[in-house]
Amino acid sequence: MPKLSVIIPVYNTVNYLSKCLDSVLSQSFQDIEIICVNDGSTDNSPQILERYAVKDSRVRIIHKPNGGLVSARKAGVREAKGKYIGYVDSDDWIDPTMYETLYNCAESNQADMVSSGYFFEGNYITVHYDGVPEGLYDAKSIGSLREKAIYNVETRDVGIRSSLCCKLFLAEKFRAVQLSIPEEISMSEDKLCVISFLLSCSRVYVQWKAFYHYIIHRESMVNMPDCRYLLKVNAVYQYLITLYGHPFFTKTMRLQAELYITEMLYKGINSRLGFENRDLFWVDPYWLNGIPHGSKVALYGAGGLGHAYKRQLGSRGDLTYAGCTDFGWEKFKGGPMEVIPPEDLPQTGYDVLVITIKNPGKAQEVRRQLEGIGIPGHKILWFEQKEIYWKYAEVNGWIK
Repeated sequence: MPKLSVIIPVYNTVNYLSKCLDSVLSQSFQDIEIICVNDGSTDNSPQILERYAVKDSRVRIIHKPNGGLVSARKAGVREAKGKYIGYVDSDDWIDPTMYETLYNCAESNQADMVSSGYFFEGNYITVHYDGVPEGLYDAKSIGSLREKAIYNVETRDVGIRSSLCCKLFLAEKFRAVQLSIPEEISMSEDKLCVISFLLSCSRVYVQWKAFYHYIIHRESMVNMPDCRYLLKVNAVYQYLITLYGHPFFTKTMRLQAELYITEMLYKGINSRLGFENRDLFWVDPYWLNGIPHGSKVALYGAGGLGHAYKRQLGSRGDLTYAGCTDFGWEKFKGGPMEVIPPEDLPQTGYDVLVITIKNPGKAQEVRRQLEGIGIPGHKILWFEQKEIYWKYAEVNGWIK
């Protein structure tokens, strides 16, 4: 019997699958079985799986009709023989020591779950950890962790990161939780699974280490408009309602669950529903008050925030748009905004350069890079963009 079962749901990821499998097979922790669930792929993913299964006996393949991520995960969990269960998405990859580190941590702390961080790789790379202190949460402290499962309201951040893929679970306790998630749920399935598991387990270890590389692809369904988005949010809400009666599901957890639904609705209006007017609530135009009268304004960043800043510039007739730049400028070729390398931005052509990145840590990193190539620090501006749902919570008085 293997010590660890790694479950990899696979659906049409032929361009990324080999890198994913190689990263799992090359783990320093070798006592694993790798359960690849082919969820009705229509590309050459099944052929790739078969080749790997021939090369390494630890690879097992389950073929099933397409049923979605939850369905594929359930199929893998039913077949898993390991003491612990982990997940990897088939278009991502992991560092070589990930499972050795998580397994040793689980064993030495008798933990039902070990949670770690991940690298988020899209237009730029950021690293994310759980928004709670590192360490063991046992019978005396698991209650406080549950109340931060969705948000850590003190820091205005998430509590436990949603992704199942950067975690390790004790199979005997986790299996029933995974099987309880309705298959029709097609968003926030990870979040619901984590919340449910925290209600049934008693020892959790949080590590502020990152091993998992979560890759964002432009063709990802998450980035596509979805007119059924509100129906999907409702399915999440209906599941959360079933947890309200659990003896460990506190009033604080319910308030956070409702705030989470508010956040999802807010995101839907901004970007998920496919509205012609995007980002209606995402970007507060207060930042324009910080721009000196008559300035020529250049923007750093050609993502959604950059587009919103450019639109809002038009409301100040005294300001002039002076162009857009980004260190990853090549990724935006052919896009709606003409983007040039920061080195090519003529300093005489603008008065201020506004960084249009929401993440404060990444914004500061970009500031340092810009100053490193000679752009004067006094010309670089960044404005915090607070999420509107935090304002909602503050106005209603349940957080300070």
